[in-house]
Amino acid sequence: MKKSLLTLLALLGASLLVATGCGGDDSSEESAPTKADYIAQADDICAADQEEIQTAAADVSGDPDDPATQEVVTNDVLPIYQDQLDELRALTPPEGDEEATGGIYDALEEALAAIEEDPAAIGDPTTFADANEQAVDYGLEVCGA
Repeated sequence: MKKSLLTLLALLGASLLVATGCGGDDSSEESAPTKADYIAQADDICAADQEEIQTAAADVSGDPDDPATQEVVTNDVLPIYQDQLDELRALTPPEGDEEATGGIYDALEEALAAIEEDPAAIGDPTTFADANEQAVDYGLEVCGA
């Protein structure tokens, strides 16, 4: 069961990480990156967070309904995802992609709110489904994969 939770959290981490940057600074001094550069930056953020999530979840059972698992999700995993979302939103999206990246972030934010309300939701594959689908459709390879 421990292995299944780690796998689940890794998949969810990839999915959340898929929620690539929609925010960013609109200053005229900072040029927007290419889509390929943006995807590389976002995927780097997601990859780094996957390692943190796996470390945080290493000592829990595979049961999302287990109180100890829920405590780890609430106290350790959820904050990593929230920080990841902040980092992704801080990226400047490619010109014209603000709506697409914003949609990914909004979907991720909804998933995190569902998990905050009920930590067992992290075990439900539908929790991150919308964010993951949007991230993959956008072209993210680590985030949402």
